[in-house]
Parts: sequence; C-alpha cells; structure tokens
Amino acid sequence: MSRSKAAVLMLTLLLSVSTSPLPAEENLVVDFGYKPPQWRTAICPPDDPYKTLVDEQGTLMLHYPGRVRWFGTHVSVRVADEAKIVDQRLVSPRVAIIETRQETPDLSILQEAFALREEGPAQPRRKYAAQRKDGSTLERNWAHPTGDVTDKLSSIAVHRQVAVQYHIEVPRGASATIALGLCEGWHDQPGRRVLDLNVEGAPARQVDMVKDLGKNIAGAFWFKARDVDGDGLINLRVVAAENAQDKAAILNGFWVFDGDAEQDSAALLAGRLDRQAALVHYAGQRDNVSRNDVILVHVTNKSAVAQTIEPEVVVNSTRKIELLDDHVRLDGHEIVTTTQPVAAIKEETLKGIRQATMTLAPLVVPPGKTVRFAVVYCGGGRIVRNPTATAAAEQARRDCETFWKTAKLPYDRVTVPDPVIQSLIDSSIRNIWQAREIKNGLPAFQVGATCYRSLFIVDGAFILEAASLVGAGDDTRAGIEYMLSFQQDDGRFEILPRYHKENGIVLWTCVRHAMLTQDKDWLRSVWPKLEKVVAYIEHLRKLSYQDATPLNDGLLPAGFPDGGIGWTDHYEYTNVYWNLLGLKAIIQAARWLDRNDQADQWQREYDDFLAVFRKAAQRDTRPDIHGNRYLPILMTIEDRVLRKAHDWYYPCKAQWSFCHGVYPGQLFDKNDPLVKGNLDMLATYLREGMVTTTGWLTDGIWNYFASFYGHALLWQGDGRGAAKQLYAFANHASPLLAWLEEQGYRGETAYENGDMPHNWASAEFVRLAIHMLALDRGNEMHLFEGLPVEWAGPGMVTRLSGIATPFGELAAELKMSDDGKSATLSVEPLSDPSCEKIVVHLGGWASTDAGATKTLDPSKKHRITIPIVR
Repeated sequence: MSRSKAAVLMLTLLLSVSTSPLPAEENLVVDFGYKPPQWRTAICPPDDPYKTLVDEQGTLMLHYPGRVRWFGTHVSVRVADEAKIVDQRLVSPRVAIIETRQETPDLSILQEAFALREEGPAQPRRKYAAQRKDGSTLERNWAHPTGDVTDKLSSIAVHRQVAVQYHIEVPRGASATIALGLCEGWHDQPGRRVLDLNVEGAPARQVDMVKDLGKNIAGAFWFKARDVDGDGLINLRVVAAENAQDKAAILNGFWVFDGDAEQDSAALLAGRLDRQAALVHYAGQRDNVSRNDVILVHVTNKSAVAQTIEPEVVVNSTRKIELLDDHVRLDGHEIVTTTQPVAAIKEETLKGIRQATMTLAPLVVPPGKTVRFAVVYCGGGRIVRNPTATAAAEQARRDCETFWKTAKLPYDRVTVPDPVIQSLIDSSIRNIWQAREIKNGLPAFQVGATCYRSLFIVDGAFILEAASLVGAGDDTRAGIEYMLSFQQDDGRFEILPRYHKENGIVLWTCVRHAMLTQDKDWLRSVWPKLEKVVAYIEHLRKLSYQDATPLNDGLLPAGFPDGGIGWTDHYEYTNVYWNLLGLKAIIQAARWLDRNDQADQWQREYDDFLAVFRKAAQRDTRPDIHGNRYLPILMTIEDRVLRKAHDWYYPCKAQWSFCHGVYPGQLFDKNDPLVKGNLDMLATYLREGMVTTTGWLTDGIWNYFASFYGHALLWQGDGRGAAKQLYAFANHASPLLAWLEEQGYRGETAYENGDMPHNWASAEFVRLAIHMLALDRGNEMHLFEGLPVEWAGPGMVTRLSGIATPFGELAAELKMSDDGKSATLSVEPLSDPSCEKIVVHLGGWASTDAGATKTLDPSKKHRITIPIVR
C-alpha cells in the first residue's frame, strides 16, 4: 500500500543515517588499514575449472559450497601447537604462491601454497556434442541411486532460479532419441520437486520426483526429438513446474541415440547403453586433468639445540572420508597425501564435521638448519600422486613461479609510481584471469570462485571493459560472444529474474567494446542481436502500462533492483537508469555506423523515455535529513517492505545504478540538480573513506562501490575525490591484494557478504585507476583529471602503454624531474581522427589553479615540459 507524501518524508527522516565525513585534506597512502578480518586468495592458474582458495591461516579451502566458512573441505598443516602466524603474503602480485609465516620460540615456519595442473591424454570424442547454456553449477554425490544403477547418476546439474538447459549439436533437421536420467537425493515428500521436461520436437512431460520415482530411485524419460527449426541444435530444458514447492531445476544426465533406439530403461540407467549412444552426458562427469594443490613446509630451528617435530596434516570435510595407509581419500576420488612418512592416522567428528588427522614421522631439525616436507591435495578428474618426494615438490614450486612470471596476461599497460597501487592493479588482472573459465569453447569472465562463479551480465560488463582497456580485446570479444549466447528468442536477456537492466547493459557492453577495439565490422556482425534488444526494451515500456499502478507508466514493469534491495516486483529506478543508458549507447553506435535513420528512430524513443523518467523523478525526489534533495531507488513505500526490510528505504540503498547513470551512462548534464542532490546525499554516508550501506550489508562496506562513486565524482570534475576513493578502495583490500564483496566496519563484529576474491572489484580498481589518468569525454581525450599529487614527486613516472580508447591506443608518459620542479609529458598520436583534442589537466598536481589545462593536437606526437607550481 502506498503512503502519503508526508509519511514518505517522515520515514526518510527516520531512516537516514548520518556518519562523519573524512577529515580535511590528507596524504593518500595504502596501509590496508581496513582489510577484512578474514580473507581468501586464489592459487589456481588462469581459466582453471578447479578454483582452490587459501585462507588467512594458509588453509586450503575446497568443495564449495560447504558448512565451514562456505567450504566443504579444509586441509591444513600443524607443525607446533604454539605456532603463531606473523605474516602472510604473495611471492609477488603476479605470482599466485602464498607464503604464510609462523613463529614459535624455537622455530620459524614457512608454508607455501601453490597449484599444479597437468592435462591428460585427450578423451575420445562422441558423434555429437552438447553445450550447457544456463551456467555450470553442479553438485557431486547429491543422490545415492539404489539398485542396478550407475553411480555416475549421483551428481546433478542444478539451477535454483531458471531452467537447466543444454543445446545438443546435431545435423540440421536431424531426429534423435534422447533419454533423460533423473534421481532425487534431497526431498522425500511428493510435491516438493516437480519438473517440466522439454526436449525440442517432442511432447513435454512432467515428473514429481518423489511421487513418480521416490527418493534415491533413478528414472529414465525418453523423447523422440527433432531439430524443428533447423538450426543444428536440439534444445533440452528442465525447469521447476509452477506447482513445485522447490524451484530448483535438476538433471542427473542424458543420452542421445541416432534415430529410433530401443527404449531399455534398466540397461540405460545401469550404464550398459553408454557405448551405443552418440552422446552420453553425466552431470558430474570428470575431465582428464590432474589438478594438485601443494603446501610446501619449511621449518627452521632458531635455537641452539636440535628440535624434534611431529607435524600433523588435518583434513576437515563434509564429504566422505576414507583412511588409508598413507593418505586420506575424499568423496571416493580425491586424496590428501604427503612426502613425509605417515606414523599414525585417526578420524573423529568435531561439531558435526568429520576430521582426519595424519601424524607424520618425527623430523629432527638441527640448530640453524631447515627441514622441508610437502602436503599434496590430489584432485581433478584424473588423480595423479605428484609430487611424491620433497625435492620434487621444491622443483614444482620453482616451476610454478616460472609459470606465473611468464604467463601471458595483459600486464604493463598502466604504470603508476605508488608501488602498492601498482601491485593492486597487477593482482587485479591476475585475479580476473584466475576466475575465468572456458565454457562452450569460449572464455567466460566470472566474478568469483564460489557463489558468483557464473555469468552475471552487469558484473561481466565491467570485467570485460577492464580487460579491453588493458589490451585484451580478443579475449574480451570471446567473452562477449559467450554473453550474447544467452539471448532469448524474443530478444531479451534475463539471467536474473526481472532484472530488466540486463538488456541495457548488453547494449552498452557491445558498443563500448566495439569502440575500444575500433571495430565497426564486428559491431555490424552482432547488430541484428542488438536490434532485437532495443525492440524488447520498447516492448517492456509498453508492458509498463499494464501494471495496476500508474507510477511506472512509460518506464518499465516492476523488477529487481539489487544492490541491497531484494524481491523482483518493485517499482524502481535501477532498471530505468540502465535501459536509458543502453539506448543512449546504441544510438551513438548507430550514428557511428552511419545508420542515421535508425538512430533518429531510436532517438525519439529515448527522448520520450527520458522525458517520462524526468517527470517521475520530479514526483519522487525528496529531502534527506541534511536537506539534500535526492531520488530514491524505490518509487513507493509499502507496508510489506516495512515489516520485513525497512532498511531498503535508506536513501543510499541501491544507488549504484544512479552512479552508473552519471558514468558511464552520461545521462545527466554536469549541473543537473538531481546529480548534485544524490551525490551530496551519498557523501553523508562516508565512513572509512567510502560510502556505506549501499549494498546488502546495512552499516557495512560494499567495497567496489568506491569505483562507482569515484567515477561519478570524476565525471563531475572532482578528480581529487576520485583519487580518494581509489585509495579508500585499496585500503579495504586484503594484504594479499584482493577484495571481499562486502564487509563490516573495522573493529566491529566481523561479518561479510559475497565472493572473495571478488573480480568485479578487481575490474573496478583497474577501471578507476586508468580513468583517473585517461578518460574520453565525447570527442575529447582528457588526461590526468584524477592524477594524485602524491604521484607527482621528484623522479616519479606515470605511464600508459597502449591503453584502449575510442580513439585508438593511447601511449603517454609523465616523468617528473629529479628536483620535482618540472615534468616531461610525452604523448603518441591517436589513430582515430574523430578525436578533436587532448586536454591535459594540470590542477592539483602541477598548478594552483584547479581548472588549469593544456590542449594538444591528437594527430601529432608531443614532448612538452610542464612547470610545477604548487
């Protein structure tokens, strides 16, 4: 129920939170003063499907999701009960080897955690292939099929929001017999899991997993399938039925047979028809990769007498644990072993978690000497016990460092004089590639290794832009192709329910990529897909008139805001901001491609959309307790929300999309009172240098909101404000150079939300650092708007080496003189003649005049001397 304007104002006053702003001007420095109390760091190589994390104690964290800090298995080494951690660090920002140092009165202990990967022989190819289209979430050993049934049906492909969907590649128009294998491992009551089974060319079927089969009883469901639309794909789709209490869709496996095949369900479920099938796909089928994680332990005796140690290897797991003579086996497959003989092994249950402890044979450490041993977690689809000797583990450690130092990642495109900021930039690039995976033959840029290990359109857009900026345009393009593969037949993108903004985000992503890579031909190749997106946005606007309320007429239907506001049926502005943004981008692109008639048509749509938005914004703008007039994200205040989540009405909640409307959206004039009011309101929430309460944690920090806010400040001309946000952002990273999505305040009760490492955060750090130095504004290239004065000291160098811009690659170097009294600026010509001028901003670092600039001809090479006046 909507409330009166007076009630809305009163509620706003009651719910507004005021915190103290940062103190006056101060030097910017990174000391990780607001680091999270706990952290996780990836050690896997780029594109690896096995994403082991290491925590702040040096523990290997495996088998997400699980019960202890989100993980099902933990592997740690205990050398001495009294050992205390004194330090943890990376070998270098570009080398994912984690060094955890411990001390006792007599011993110094160094544990080095790193990952090894080895491809096995190529597996035989089947006649047909299949691509999963809904993501990659699976759960192993989820069911326990009874009777004569292959245990390969114990795992499931699962999606908790939409359908589990595969495309099966067949000759165009081909027919096939397809069997689906299902086994329920969770529910034991009818009506809980009811699934609709859809296979192209065949009648749909529905199954109640318990009523029709029973818990842990497998069933086969046969379909006479055909490629009806002749696109060379048979679409297989399993979705929770409308009457299902559990909305998660599952699929244990499927088989494809040529033509008409004999439907022998018993033989099928037992696995006896696998050899006859043109394609067999079990949800949990394993690859042929050996993927081992190693903890190499160095123990140094600091005392004057020999020390004897009996290290313990501790394995905690919610998975099945088996104790063998010299190792522990997990899940009937993976093993934990060691290069030191095992003296004893025991198992116990602690707080409901099974724990195996391997006590190693005693080791004598002479005075002043170091002994070494290794613990190895052997995983992947193909188990290989390697290394088996300590010397081999030491060599593996050296090989791993060499691998990372020679990895072809897009480093060295941006160089800054602050070594910690540079380390965070390099680490961010490494983290982005570590989170990535190859799916359906294409690189999928993912947010994280755990709860966000899949495609998210909005997160992915900025990760892809960051990759393009540092010169990885080819990788970015393949990632965009993967993103575009999720387009539905009606043109929409809807990976998250009623997340209408995905459509505008896709438009902006494709346009930005095309401009950064200067590739009109590629943009033309995907143009039909983008036209369908525009048509769907126009369709959404028409649907808005069918709602019960006139509040959103001409805007968009109710949807999901995100950024701290849940539910998918709000009348709100996040989807509006992003669809306006996407339309503005595609209009610009249409003119770039000389499609002026189309641009004119879309411009009329955009102008009307914007006018309706401005009218609604005027209606909904209200004051906060400081008198700042701001536009909240939610259009209405409702009793149902007040009862369950009143904090959704905090003025700052979900304002991420407003910041995006400022930049990269460029929806507003610089002097727009809406922008001033919203930014002033956000400034009242500054704490620890960052705007708080903008995400899911009320009274918490959404770390990379610093980039959203910093970009908005930068676009408005506040370069120093942007630099402050970059440093506040940096100070909330872990000492191992990665971010948690959201965390509590320093010194208060520790709580967190989201993935870590969180690579939308990594991308935002790279983006903000680059844009502070080089930002395209219309047909102009602006340099050093956000250059911190701290980077303008004697002898300091700031360099951009081929950063992607809409005007071609940018190469520029700013080198301060040894006495700090002048700077030499070198700039190479830009290749695109559409750039009208390069504007060099001098205020703050070279001039006392905040608005001081120098203009350069972008078609020429420049080397100029800039006097420093402070």
